[in-house]
Amino acid sequence: MEWQILLQNPKMLRGANWTLSYTELDGGIQPTLPEIRTVVLGTIIPAAVVAFTLTYDFLSTVHLPKFISGFIRFLRAPFMNFIYLEDLEEEPGEQQLPPLWKSRLLAILSCLEAIGWAAVFAYNEFLGAEIVENIQAGVGFLTWSYAFFRVLAKPPVTPPYLLIIFYMTHALVVVMDIYGLFQMEGKHVGLSVIAALRLAVPMFLTWIAGTYPLEPILPAKNVASGSDIPSNTLAMPEDRATLWSWCTFSFVEPIFGIANQRTINEPDVWSLSPYFTHKNLFNKYLEYCQQHPTHSLLRFLIVSNSLDLILDVALEMWSAFVGFVPPYCLQRILSALADPAPEARSTAYVYTFVMFLANLSFAQVDINQRWYTRRCYERTRGQLFCALHYKALKRRDVGSKAGSGDDKKGDKDESENESADLGKIVNLMQGDAYSVAQRFWDFSGIFASPVRLTIAMVFLYKILGWSSFAGVAVILLAYILNYPLAKYSVYITRQSWSARDRRMKLINELFQNIRFLKFYGWETRWTQRVRDSRENELKWRVRENIVSTLISFIWIWIPSATALSCFLCYTLIAKEKLTVSKAFTSVALFSQLQGPMTRLPDEVFAYLRAYVSMKRIQQFLQEPEVPDWACSLKATTPSPDDEGKVGFEDAAFEWDVAPKSADLPSRFTLGPLNIQFPKGKMTLVSGATGSGKSAMLAALLGEMHAISGRVILNKLGHQVAYCAQNPWLEHATIRDNIIFASKFGYDEARYNAVIEACALTRDLEIFEAGDMTEIGEKGITLSGGQRARIALARALYSQASCILLDDPLAAVDMHTAQHLVKNVLSGDLARDRTIILVTHHISLCLPVATYLVELSGGRVIRQGSIEQLRSQGLLQKVVEDEDIVEDSIPSDEPTKEEPENQADLIGDVGQNDVQKKAANGKLIDAEARAEGRVALSTYMTYIKAAGVFSWILIVFLMVFLRVVNIGSQFYLAKWGEAYERTEELIATAIPWEKLPNPNANVIPWLFIYLFISLAGALSVVSFIAVGYYSSLQASRTLFNSMLSKLAGAPTRFYDITPIGRILNRFTTDLNCIDYALLNSVRAAMSGVLNFIASIGVIIWVVPSFAPFAAITAWLYIRLAPSYVQASRDLRRLESISLSPAFAGFDELLRGLPHVRAFAMEARYQNGFYKKVDKFQSYDHVYWLVANWLMWRYDCLGSVIVFISTAFALMNGVNDGLAALVIVQAGVFAEASRQLVRVLAQLELDANSVERVVEYLEVAQEAPAVTFVKPPAYWPSSNGELVVDNLVVKYAPDLPAVLHQLSFTVRAAEKVGVVGRTGSGKSTLALSLLRIVEASGGRILIDGIDISTLGLDDLRTRVTIISQDVSLFSGTIRSNLDPFNEHTDEECWEVLERCHLTTILKAATDQNKPDGKLALDMPISQTGSLSAGERQLVAMARALLRRSNVVILDEATSQIDTDLDDQIQRTIREEFKGSIVITIAHRLRTVLDYDRILVLGGGEILEFDSPKTLLNKSGGVFREMCKASADWPMLQLIAEASES
Repeated sequence: MEWQILLQNPKMLRGANWTLSYTELDGGIQPTLPEIRTVVLGTIIPAAVVAFTLTYDFLSTVHLPKFISGFIRFLRAPFMNFIYLEDLEEEPGEQQLPPLWKSRLLAILSCLEAIGWAAVFAYNEFLGAEIVENIQAGVGFLTWSYAFFRVLAKPPVTPPYLLIIFYMTHALVVVMDIYGLFQMEGKHVGLSVIAALRLAVPMFLTWIAGTYPLEPILPAKNVASGSDIPSNTLAMPEDRATLWSWCTFSFVEPIFGIANQRTINEPDVWSLSPYFTHKNLFNKYLEYCQQHPTHSLLRFLIVSNSLDLILDVALEMWSAFVGFVPPYCLQRILSALADPAPEARSTAYVYTFVMFLANLSFAQVDINQRWYTRRCYERTRGQLFCALHYKALKRRDVGSKAGSGDDKKGDKDESENESADLGKIVNLMQGDAYSVAQRFWDFSGIFASPVRLTIAMVFLYKILGWSSFAGVAVILLAYILNYPLAKYSVYITRQSWSARDRRMKLINELFQNIRFLKFYGWETRWTQRVRDSRENELKWRVRENIVSTLISFIWIWIPSATALSCFLCYTLIAKEKLTVSKAFTSVALFSQLQGPMTRLPDEVFAYLRAYVSMKRIQQFLQEPEVPDWACSLKATTPSPDDEGKVGFEDAAFEWDVAPKSADLPSRFTLGPLNIQFPKGKMTLVSGATGSGKSAMLAALLGEMHAISGRVILNKLGHQVAYCAQNPWLEHATIRDNIIFASKFGYDEARYNAVIEACALTRDLEIFEAGDMTEIGEKGITLSGGQRARIALARALYSQASCILLDDPLAAVDMHTAQHLVKNVLSGDLARDRTIILVTHHISLCLPVATYLVELSGGRVIRQGSIEQLRSQGLLQKVVEDEDIVEDSIPSDEPTKEEPENQADLIGDVGQNDVQKKAANGKLIDAEARAEGRVALSTYMTYIKAAGVFSWILIVFLMVFLRVVNIGSQFYLAKWGEAYERTEELIATAIPWEKLPNPNANVIPWLFIYLFISLAGALSVVSFIAVGYYSSLQASRTLFNSMLSKLAGAPTRFYDITPIGRILNRFTTDLNCIDYALLNSVRAAMSGVLNFIASIGVIIWVVPSFAPFAAITAWLYIRLAPSYVQASRDLRRLESISLSPAFAGFDELLRGLPHVRAFAMEARYQNGFYKKVDKFQSYDHVYWLVANWLMWRYDCLGSVIVFISTAFALMNGVNDGLAALVIVQAGVFAEASRQLVRVLAQLELDANSVERVVEYLEVAQEAPAVTFVKPPAYWPSSNGELVVDNLVVKYAPDLPAVLHQLSFTVRAAEKVGVVGRTGSGKSTLALSLLRIVEASGGRILIDGIDISTLGLDDLRTRVTIISQDVSLFSGTIRSNLDPFNEHTDEECWEVLERCHLTTILKAATDQNKPDGKLALDMPISQTGSLSAGERQLVAMARALLRRSNVVILDEATSQIDTDLDDQIQRTIREEFKGSIVITIAHRLRTVLDYDRILVLGGGEILEFDSPKTLLNKSGGVFREMCKASADWPMLQLIAEASES
């Protein structure tokens, strides 16, 4: 029956589209809202969409003039992606071709829609309908026809976005029609069916179009699909996402399948998309730099991220404008509730639905904004990381600035003026790079805040009129008060960063030199220096917290202050009624004002801080670099004239000092040099210690600053190999160190030949894992000779045609030196290679050398071929001056029988332990990663560190704040309702009994509101202040505890723990504890209390909402576990993946000259890309998972606000309580949305505490100080050293290394300790310092059992001088006497005694006669001193201590013969009254000692005078000496010393 009525009444049929169309008004016919919908939604918008699509399609096919197309490209440039498929190194994957049925279905349904609209048009013509209906039908037919033909002609491969907009426009038209149907009286089933059919088609088309993939071609062949199990062999699935899976982030869900079953491990996480890999990103940066060499890094970052930044601003503007829809809807809802008209409640429902749609749109906008801003952040951070690392590969090694070593007296800009050391570079990566990248993440805030402020103030003006200007005045006052605080905040930030740099520099030096500091008993005092530096940093942080608290007070109270001032003007002056709708809408707007008002100054401060960080990064990037030819990253093909040549032309060089002081000339100048090294031959470089031999090799490699002339050397193609005096080895296996990425790979025959030539066969047999034994950081598990020979093997194995060797023979005994000369320098492996050898073994190497260069004071005094020099009679003089004399080894003596008399160095302490523990050669343990939830004990550790009382106060203030906030809203509701009351006194259900009617007297109401707002503001400020205090205390306590524990850890801990891992604790984890953890704690506590309070208020007002609240809570809980488990595992993986990147960086900075010499920069840069890619993959997936959860929680939050408001409306509550419910529903939605995320974030940040706590449980050495204090004179010059039944084990479950040793060293006696490798020599020496504790027996020094003493008391009275020298960045003075315990005269005296003054003559001649400036001469850890000079500094440092017990361990191995003799004379004179124990590597060095202790297998084999032992037939020592090439000379020395 209804269908017949429809056909007979065309008006009703038109009503199916638009209800009634016209209204008579003022005597004429005016268009109504339905008419506007008909014209705008039904006709104009679909036509406009299709017209735009048609124009776009036309322009895409037309060839435009060049200037127009160029202009269009210019306009499009910022909107284009930064990196394209052709920019990727990876081979692209297959094209994603969607099934044909999708295109066919789109075409068929579009065709049916066109036919339908054609039928409507014909039917309207038949009935004589109005022109509006005909136009609409005609437009419908044409637009759907074009949609049909477009799909038919060009089947989509990716989502047809313009068609989707077209489909959704038609769906929106139908939705509006359905709304019109509900407003019509009566039931219209037929119209409803037609409307449902009309809605189904465009919605179905929209869904089909959204199932197309976003990318037509995959960027890699291994992109994961939805059915794949997550794996690091697959790339991120987002590259295969469809539009709908992208909108919901459902493509990330496979990771939850693993998270719900077990812990996510490294192989379970997808690798980065090629669009995110750092190599691809940085290659684009390098390409950009070539195209625009004058552009800054900042400009590149903006250009490369322009699309993301534009989208960020656009999406933020949506949130800014649409963000005021909910307050507007709130006003209309409350106004409708106050209106008694029957249709008012219907209006309230409409605005409830509009508010729901607005909130729902935020979910979709936010998820897209988060992804694009995150992409911008990740790319920016990655590009900064890579730029810093790339710069480090090209940067000259610039020594540290001169200073006293006392950090307290550094000026405020000291850190900015210093060249970057490892600590500062790590800070640049871990702090400054993050600070700059964060600005790109939050880029839109500074643009959106003014927009939000403007809209809010306009809206307020609409509600409160001119009274809103009172709020503007308050805001302006706040900005005025904020300005000086902001300015001071920037200053504090700069100083804070400088203080952090100084602290990291000291920490880096502490742990880089921890073994040396323990030997000297200085670790406690050095840690105090670090603590002082940390306290200085915390002082700046205290100031930062004070400023932040003041700023917080200003901006937190501003909403209340603006509300109060506006309400005062509105009620007291304007005499208006503050109704519920006006009050709550105003408060909502004031709350919305708080965000942009607070954010705007914060953004400005953040940009200023980022500016400081960018300046620091730019300063580092502008530091001096090695010449282009010296770095393979910059080098170009050399001139053909220089092909194969090696040498200098009129070249002069000097070491860098940063900053270069005007009154401090360079201490050393090398040159001028004019040398052409003979091609394919060996050249010897000789000269006294400090003559410039090592400097010449450094200059040849481009590591010294050339002040004139040029160097001829081609490093490209790995044509150069280098072996330094202090060998640099990677933390890798022995085999990997020798092969060193050579083009030969692992060529077994060549490899074995190199091993044999370098005399490493016997060493590799000692190691259970052979050449697969892992070398610790700085080669710590090897002896000095082993390190030198492995470095030599690396140079020999390489394909280099030019090999530079810096005295590798000094680190080995004479017999091994002869073996190396015979098999390395003159064997097949050296044929046709240009070898430049720095050595003191002149006569040993002369037979295989062709050319000789002799240096003195940085100048060449002799050079020429060996034959020329011999014929001129100069060769013999060189040999007499420089040579280390030895007898030649008999030619028939097999080299494999070399004596086992090389002593273990300090690093060998843990070697046996490690080898016995694992035959796979693994030394470094994988970094520990906690699993499951963070333990409660971790939280308790943090709470105790912060102070339990502080936390009690924080909880109390949080609860009080919730009460104040809810009370404030309740009070406003009562205030607004009071205007409708007629009583003179009104009960308010608050502590005050009665209040006057606000219509009569509003002042008491204002005063109470003032009191409430002040109470809230002061509570917040108190909460913030107490939070800062507790965080500061926790940071201080945890830092000091971790520092003390690590400084007190035994040396073996550092054998198995990379320094980078420790530095990561002091940077990433400590920064998290310093800053992020406090915010997480606040957010978590606030979220929990808001959740409980808001749900309680809603259920109290609307009890019927309780079941729905339970269902909602279940949905939240249902979604949470997957996210929590996945995010926790991903964050932990991320935290442990950072350490390798920085450990490798530390290693790289120490070995830069070697890396550049071998032209391996690209290899290390690529390795860095992989490490950062790995770290970034965990971070990226974490944020995908977070977006997945937040979108769902945002949608649920929108539903909660909608349902709770609807419940309130259905229950008929008054406008005041309805306002309370709506506001609390918003709080509940926000709290529930944030709760899981902030609780998960709290757990993730607590992981940093967990990682710190891990180091609080490190095994400790004995106490530094005990109640037993030795006398001031101890040990005296007449005291004995007694070893009584000494037993030493490296671990309780391991066999003893020393077996019941018993011997006595008399006062002032000199004892040499000899023995084969592994005999226990180093263990004995370390036992005297309690580096290794005795398992049994005892050691008495001057009558005191050393086990009863504190370690500091013992180690500061006993001195060890080892072959491995540790120096600190600073001056000669600060290295000799770091704690200023001696006068300059005493320091100068020991320098003279060690003959350093003659070596430093170049500096002292040009400065004050007393040598003061020589003491202040700057040096660095690895800087401008040669190995011999470093050993002399170490000797001088030991002499300054004037100990009566001295242990020498090959302390002069890098010094020439004459100087060595002088030093030995100094040792005999200076330590005349001291006990001297020498670990002998060269037997000849101890033959003039009083007695010799021979060890074997941890037992005493012999102990007597040298002559007695040499004359003992069959004696062990005699056999050792007989096996030596020096046997005749050894007999003479022993007899002479005895006589």
